[in-house]
This record gives sequence, structure tokens and C-alpha cells, in this order.
Amino acid sequence: MSLKILSFLKRAFLAIMLTAISCVEPFDKAFPASETIYIVDGRLTDNSSSNYVKLTISKPVSSSFPTYQPVSGASVKVIVNTETEVPLTETTPGLYSFPSEFKGEVGSSYQLVFTLANGLLFESNLEKMNPASKINKVYHAFDERAIKLPEETLPGQYVYIDTKDEESTIDFYMWDWILYEQQVYCKTCDRSLYYNDASTGPLGECRPLSRNRDVIYDYRCDIPCWEIISAGKINVMNDEFSNGREIIGRQVAEIPVYQKVGALIEIRQYAINNNVYDYLRLVESQGQNTGGLADTPPATLAGNINSKDDIKQAIGGYFIVAAVDKQLYWLDKQDIPGTLPTVGLFGGRRANPEPVNPADTSRPPLAPCINSDTRTSTQPEGWFTARQN
Repeated sequence: MSLKILSFLKRAFLAIMLTAISCVEPFDKAFPASETIYIVDGRLTDNSSSNYVKLTISKPVSSSFPTYQPVSGASVKVIVNTETEVPLTETTPGLYSFPSEFKGEVGSSYQLVFTLANGLLFESNLEKMNPASKINKVYHAFDERAIKLPEETLPGQYVYIDTKDEESTIDFYMWDWILYEQQVYCKTCDRSLYYNDASTGPLGECRPLSRNRDVIYDYRCDIPCWEIISAGKINVMNDEFSNGREIIGRQVAEIPVYQKVGALIEIRQYAINNNVYDYLRLVESQGQNTGGLADTPPATLAGNINSKDDIKQAIGGYFIVAAVDKQLYWLDKQDIPGTLPTVGLFGGRRANPEPVNPADTSRPPLAPCINSDTRTSTQPEGWFTARQN
């Protein structure tokens, strides 16, 4: 079963990559996988913690399997209402961040402009921010068949929301989420042991075992640490059948049972426009339901970004401008049967700590919690308050 769980988690990651490629306007232009493609995953909301721009380049390795690399060294800015320029800063390779307190405003319009290190200039369409409806309620339920795999189902928890749709307008919704699970182990060494002495530097290192044994050891974190797990599916809706009424029981997430201890989930509801909605539906039909980008890569569709210097240069992705309502919810595990096995946080593999050595009190050492897109040493907002509600 562990291999199937690992496959599921891999597809979830690939689905996230697909979303990054897919958040674009439904133009009638597609690019073959054999072409070099720049990809933009940009998001500007009215919440300062949800804003970013990621630049990636897809280069063909074969006709079916491109590689993805971050695009560093670009000059990136957003123009507000065609007047004010807001520069972004590259914080990690290919990831460009807005000023810490900057956020969008409902009713304003925004345009993404960036110049690559090679001089190519790109611009997005002008995008207006529409108001977002509020999430009224979040709740969850355990289901033995929540996680659908190609050959079987796995238990998990469905997460639902209730919201009120506005009358007299045509509204389009997008939902995603971030799950924070407390992580106990911060380093894994394959056929090796972990060392963090003075010679290894702050991150430590894995050193091969004196005898080559097929064993994997996991090492506990030296400080509190959290794993960050993001949504891996496209989830959009229009209000064709709910205009002006309550939207009750909209499923926004299905979460495997990673651990028996509670976790924090942040649910985000966006007010997208019709172009984003149409494109996400199109990408969903082309790729998401066939196992993900690596299994059957669909042609990358053009979005709301164009090259000003080379009209033939392939550019996919979307600069999304959308107001968002965020709700923090404590996902308790009280409805999980006590005998139910958990997936864990290692792709289905059980953690295997290095055995304690009574003759050497330095073994096993603790490992640092290294901040990344999938792990943080900063206590998530609402970690305690959401649990108390």
C-alpha cells in the first residue's frame, strides 16, 4: 500500500504544478511539450500573506517529459491602476515577493510586468479585483473512502464550507487550502547516519555507514516544526444554480489521515473572474483527471501574459487578481477510528529513528527545521486559537 500512497502524494504535487501552469485565460493557443515555455504562477489578493509571483521555464527533455527550472534574475513589478509601480523582490530562486504590507484593494486594477535576465519583456492583461464572499462555516466528516486512488480508496476527512452567494451578479469561485501538520522528524538519511558536529555546518550532514546497510534513519527536530501540505486539485464553481442563495456543504478538501493528532487547515475562497474559471475547467478536463502532468502532459495553454519583444515566445500561466476570504479551522482527529493506520508524513513510509546508543549519548543528534515551501519553524497563525474554537 505504501507505494500507492507515495504515488498519490506524487500526483498531488504534480497537480499543484499543473495548477501553476493552468491558471490562465482560455485563449485558443496551445504550446507543444517539445517547445521551451515560460510559465507564470502569480497571485495578488487583498490579503498580504497570499501574494506571490513564481517564474518557471519548461525545457523539453523528450517529446513527453519536459523539465521545470526556476527563472532567477528577473526584474518584476506590478502596476496599480496603470500608474503606481510596486517592485517585487526575489526571495528564493524563481519566487518573487511583494513588499510585506502590500495587498490589493477591491475595485483596483493590476498589471504584472517583468523583464528576464536575457532582456525579454512580458506583460499581463490589466486585471480588476472583485469582492469575495465570506465563508460562514467550516466543518468536516470522516469517510473510509475519501481518497480516490486508481485501484483503491483510502480513508480520510472531507472538509466542507457554507457561504452566501451574492444576488444580481454572476459570480465565480475558486477554493484552495493549506494544511499544517506538526512534524517530529526533520532529517532523513538513507544508508547513512546524521551528524551535526562543528565540522558539518549549521545544517549537518549524512555520512555513509561503515557497512553498507539498506536502512533509512529519521532524526527528530531540534525545535517545533510544521509540515506544509497544499491543495492538489482544481476546485472552481460558478453560481448558475445558486445565485443569491446559500451554498451549503461545498466540499473544498479531502485530507488523508497523515497523523492521529490534530492539524490546522486554512481554507481560502477566491472571487475569480470568468476567464480564470473557464480556463481552470478546461485544464481540469485535459489533465487533472488523467493522473497529472507527468503521466499525460497536456499542451500548455496560453494565458493573460504576452511577450512584448517576441510574439512567438511561448508563455503560459496566469496572473490571478482576486479578493480572498480565509478561514482557519482546527481539523481534529476525534472521528478517526483508533485502529486505523495513518499515512504519515513520509509518503507512506513509517518513520524509523536511529536507535539510541547507551554508550554514546550524542547519538542520535537532533536536526534543524529548515524553512521551505513545505516546512516551517514559525508557528502557524491560529495554531492555538483555532483549536480552542
